[in-house]
Amino acid sequence: MTHNGTDQAAGSGRDDDGLSDYSGPFEADFRYEDLSREALVRLVREFAQAVHILDRSMCAAIGMAHGLEEMQRLAIEEWRGASPVYGQRLRRIMGIEGNDVEAIFKVLQLDPGFPHHYLDVRYEVVDERHGFFELAYCGALMDAEPWGDKMVTGMCHHIEDGTFDFTAQAINPKAHIRHVHRPPRVPSDRSPHCRWELVIDDDNETLPEPEITTITKMTTAANFEFPPMRDGTPHLPVGSDAG
Repeated sequence: MTHNGTDQAAGSGRDDDGLSDYSGPFEADFRYEDLSREALVRLVREFAQAVHILDRSMCAAIGMAHGLEEMQRLAIEEWRGASPVYGQRLRRIMGIEGNDVEAIFKVLQLDPGFPHHYLDVRYEVVDERHGFFELAYCGALMDAEPWGDKMVTGMCHHIEDGTFDFTAQAINPKAHIRHVHRPPRVPSDRSPHCRWELVIDDDNETLPEPEITTITKMTTAANFEFPPMRDGTPHLPVGSDAG
């Protein structure tokens, strides 16, 4: 089966920019780089959302088997283990340099834990050591609110307090994230749903790396290196040394 642009069969959805969808024939050697920009955007959105679906199923399974407190504990371990690792990988492939507020916000903009629109995050840079972000809409909160304030507090207080600093400090060890306001919402329709302040200060405590992060860093998934794309383009930008 050929990959030469318009040589594909009618109805394949392929043009000079790649496949606009996958409605045409099955391609045994399909790769993401065969997709058009528009198709890749749709796919990336769904992949980011899939992270939340996986998280929901994991949390639900643990909660059903072991209760709310154990679910919250393991959710914290999950994000502490994963986010510093994939955050550094994102920095490398996207060439994000430095360790200031903008660098941290750039990583959060790419974080699959912040899928666009499902979590409508807005950012405000005050200067290189100070900034804010807020969630104009939080789909995760919409999941939690029907279960009451205990579930909301577990997510928006315990889990966030246990993970945000570890994510930020993987980029700058003197970064702290603290809430300006957060749910439970008062009044019940408060918007934005939450607001957070990011401060980089030399007096801030640097948290020790959790054991789960150290273990995650040793996994095959954390250290996997993608081969070049079909046209020879390297996965990592040439000369990439971000992070």
